[in-house]
Amino acid sequence: MEDDEPNEKLHKMVQKEQNIAKKTRKLKLRILPNAPPNTPTSKSPKKSPKKRLNEICIDVLERLSSLMTKKGEHMRSRAYTKAQETIMMMTEDITDIGQLKGKSAIGPTILSKLSEFIETGTLRLFEREKDLPENLLTDVYGIGPKKAKELVEKGIRTIAQLRERQDELLNTNQKAGLKYYEDIMERIPRTEIDEYNEVFDNVFRGIQEDKTQDKYEIVGSYRRGARSSGDIDMIITSADPKLFSKFVEAMKTQNIILETLSQGKTKCLVITKLPLHKHARRVDFMYTSPEEYPFAVLYFTGSKSFNTVMRGHALRQGTSLNEHGLYRKEQGKMKEEKVEHLFETERDIFDYLHLKYKKPEERIDGRSVISIDSKQSEIAVAKEEKQQKKTRKLKLPKEEKEPKSEKLPKEKKTRKKREPKPKEPVYEPLFKTIIPSTSVEKEEPVIVPVIGRETQEQEQEQEQAQEKLEEPPKQKRKYTMKKRLQKTDIKITEETNLMPKVETPEKNIENFRQNGINILEHLSEKQLADMLLKANDVYYNTRTTLMTDNEYDIVKEYVEKKYPKNEVLDNIGAPVQTKNKVTLPYQMPSMDKIKPDTNALVSWKQKYKGPYVLSCKLDGVSGMYSTENGDFKLYTRGDGKVGQDISHLLPVLKLPKPDTDPIVVRGEFILPKKVFDEKYKVRFANPRNLVSGIINSKTIDEKARDLHFVAYEVIQPQMKPREQMKKLKELGFEVVQNRREPQQNLTNELLSETLMDWRTNYEYEIDGVIVSNDAIYKREEGNPEHAFAFKMVISDQMAEAKVVDVIWTPSKSGYLKPRVRIEPIKLGGVTIEYATGFNGQFIEANKIGIGAIIQIIRSGDVIPYIKSITVPAEHAKMPTVPYHWTDTHIDVIMNDIEEDDTVREKNITAFFTTIEVEGLSSGNVKRLMKAGFNSVAKIIHMKKSDYEGVDGFKQKMIDKIYDGIKDKVEKADLLTVMDASNMFGRGIGKRKITPILEEYPDILTRTEAPEQKIELLLKIKGIGKENAKSFVENIPKFMGFLRECNLEEKLHIHKSSQEQTNNETLSNTIELADGVEPIAKKEIDSSHPLYNKHIVMTKVRDKTIIDGLKRVGGILDDNISRSTFVLITKSKDDVSNKTKYADQHGIPIMIPSEFISKYL
Repeated sequence: MEDDEPNEKLHKMVQKEQNIAKKTRKLKLRILPNAPPNTPTSKSPKKSPKKRLNEICIDVLERLSSLMTKKGEHMRSRAYTKAQETIMMMTEDITDIGQLKGKSAIGPTILSKLSEFIETGTLRLFEREKDLPENLLTDVYGIGPKKAKELVEKGIRTIAQLRERQDELLNTNQKAGLKYYEDIMERIPRTEIDEYNEVFDNVFRGIQEDKTQDKYEIVGSYRRGARSSGDIDMIITSADPKLFSKFVEAMKTQNIILETLSQGKTKCLVITKLPLHKHARRVDFMYTSPEEYPFAVLYFTGSKSFNTVMRGHALRQGTSLNEHGLYRKEQGKMKEEKVEHLFETERDIFDYLHLKYKKPEERIDGRSVISIDSKQSEIAVAKEEKQQKKTRKLKLPKEEKEPKSEKLPKEKKTRKKREPKPKEPVYEPLFKTIIPSTSVEKEEPVIVPVIGRETQEQEQEQEQAQEKLEEPPKQKRKYTMKKRLQKTDIKITEETNLMPKVETPEKNIENFRQNGINILEHLSEKQLADMLLKANDVYYNTRTTLMTDNEYDIVKEYVEKKYPKNEVLDNIGAPVQTKNKVTLPYQMPSMDKIKPDTNALVSWKQKYKGPYVLSCKLDGVSGMYSTENGDFKLYTRGDGKVGQDISHLLPVLKLPKPDTDPIVVRGEFILPKKVFDEKYKVRFANPRNLVSGIINSKTIDEKARDLHFVAYEVIQPQMKPREQMKKLKELGFEVVQNRREPQQNLTNELLSETLMDWRTNYEYEIDGVIVSNDAIYKREEGNPEHAFAFKMVISDQMAEAKVVDVIWTPSKSGYLKPRVRIEPIKLGGVTIEYATGFNGQFIEANKIGIGAIIQIIRSGDVIPYIKSITVPAEHAKMPTVPYHWTDTHIDVIMNDIEEDDTVREKNITAFFTTIEVEGLSSGNVKRLMKAGFNSVAKIIHMKKSDYEGVDGFKQKMIDKIYDGIKDKVEKADLLTVMDASNMFGRGIGKRKITPILEEYPDILTRTEAPEQKIELLLKIKGIGKENAKSFVENIPKFMGFLRECNLEEKLHIHKSSQEQTNNETLSNTIELADGVEPIAKKEIDSSHPLYNKHIVMTKVRDKTIIDGLKRVGGILDDNISRSTFVLITKSKDDVSNKTKYADQHGIPIMIPSEFISKYL
């Protein structure tokens, strides 16, 4: 008992000190008198397994922290991280969770979770959360907790559902993350990163200027020798920071970068893909200065445990370590000062900290951090006693009467008070001072990525706001916490990129350009107006543009239709931002457009009787030239009221200086097409952007000598339009092309022909025809009513239209088919909003995307198709889901066909439709899938009671569908099941499978090698190499399908039937092979109009017609040709290459009912 007395006395003293700590903010460090070095303060731990639990605990806490981050609970995430860091810093083996009691940041809740995991191998929390859609969605790049919650509230529970509605729900970066979601989730093999390294090295050596200072390193787990990595992190250093941007731009020329997620001066996040590789990868390029390079490489190499312990060791040396450098806090200074020492390599950092150098592959965990003196225990955090489990950070105050207090180091002094919360104190080395286990470990700061010191300070602020979960209530400062929570809320809000609530006009414009008109439907009136204002400002005041003219028109017309009273529609141009802005002597209005597919022209002609002056609508920059008041002045239009004085360009333009009365002329600054093509096309996107740049330049650009000022209006003196043209020509101005037309000639057809002629043959770019009534009108505010712009060609069967979207829909085989959405136009009395896009190659080659102008043809009752492209888009709008091209580069196919809900639904619907189950159409299949029955097998195995939980299913329908499935599945033969499964490849259906089964009834169960089976199939007429290969490759998949559906007996029934009937049954129940004419049986009437006639069906399979053709001797073909008698299509509004061919070659096109009525 005598040995216990000092311990009891020590225990009471500690309790006293802790009580003092609860009442004061200024805590001091003191050495307890007569304290033994390792005084136990708790009962001896129970016997526990010798298995080391450190790594298990660290992993569990990592998973908990990550889960809380996904849920948006950042304070709880931080608490788990701090507990994890505590365990990382421990040097002893944890063999019993009880050893963690009283450790910093580890309280009862965390202890219970660790205990639960050790006992059960999992956590109830993990099991509860693993299937929640929010956690799945946050795995998509760019989707944070709040966005995920928003998506779930809108009915999104799977990746497939998100892909279906991505246009309305996601921004550009989130779409990129979704597009490559599966790829990004895949680990990257080391061999692939080696290939990336070769590419990086080749590109880097091409731009490297200083071989001693210009270098790079791929860091992370790859540098530690891991066999695979989650992503690729590359750090570049150079004395010239511009080398980083040069490298990124050089990488873009390698056609490896698929998406640029963000790009700044020191960091560029991209998605890449190597040629001939299947997966896209996430790559981060980072820049750091040569001075900070060793620290950045050290930090980003890891491992996390190694970094944490090494950072803790640095703190005990009186310094703080991060990816920027080593810092020391000098006494009396608020900020830390960088340590003045030359660090050229990582080894220099280890040496400075008196640590044994470890190669990257040796940096496994905290145990790898070894001091040169081998005093590893000094590196780790001092062990805490159990009495301290209620204390977060404790510095025991010095008692003034303590006799040995003078022996304490200087660092025991009270730290300075900071608001709103004191920052962590800096400890000087205490290795030689014996401090009993009552001294509490200090917290370590979290290292932040290489994005500058400012971000690190923000992280520290956030840490201050995140109280530990386990902190005793009495230690919380409620008034401080309230303030901190407010800051944290702001931080979290900024983390998630919500669309459209917080998007900038530039971001909304980019979203629209990427994803089409659907984006506009989800924006507010203000957001739409801001888009137009921003586009105007950039267009008129800079050398760049945010949208093409056609894209801008789409947005403006959308606003006109939805918010016709919005003031933005009255704006012309944009306010001038330069110092030389002036109020224009005369307003310069714009011109209203009329829609040629409406009655607008007729109504306008009734008001303005003509004659009319037609002139080119030049596609340049509008300007005004004035000689009034004896001054020669030149202006830009600006916003129509306030423009820019650009009179300094007059000497270059050499405009006429008439000796007559003063004159004010309006015209267009423009470049001839030929000059642009010969001199500037390679460097500039289009002539108008170049002209805008020249006009807005503060100095006279050499390119200004190529500018023309083409006059088209005399503002003063007033005169008729026709007289204006004559006057301008007399004075020596270059005059816009024009002509006069009487009223009776002015039609949409005439204007269309004129527009096409001038667009093709005029020397300048134009974007329409201006029509003015040839009379004098008072100049008033706003656009003139006596004139208009005609911008779209139209005739009886052809019209031009702007593309507002390209919609890609998967077929049941996973082929993505494009449908082009256009601004609604009337053609042949029918309103048209869509046209077929044919295939991926057509969209890509013709650059059909947002803002493209296409020519639509509608002949007879055929659905409109695209005849030609008048103005291509800047970029074709390709699918947003991951896809690949066919070998012929004609069609695009989804990468993950089987996981797509749309494809799955189409295949399920097709299966049950093919075996003729009534009532199981697309709508009901979707309801079953929503209830979890998302495969043919699951639906076949459903019990009647299963249907009761399906939305919309009543008892009568349940009985009908349940009985129908049982009956039809039982009756379906092997051929029908093979056809219905759609598993043998595109184009391989009943007519292809029939001759295969006739020739080789046991083809599915034969034991030959796949190559031998392919050779067998190639002997069958109508079966080509691609069909044979696809059929054989998919046999295992179909056999698995039969097992899953419990339909393997179909194989035996088929075999038995074959043996008994010697193919008779098949010949009576299935269609004929390609090109094989029917055997003329006695009952076939050769005089029937369909006898020996070739029939083709597209987008429809009608059983009545198929059976009828067999009966009368008709031939059903796959491909259309001149010998085709009739093309049968589902609807006369359908259009395809077959319908186009039929239309061009005079082949009748019929719908099934029409064909049956006429011939069967």
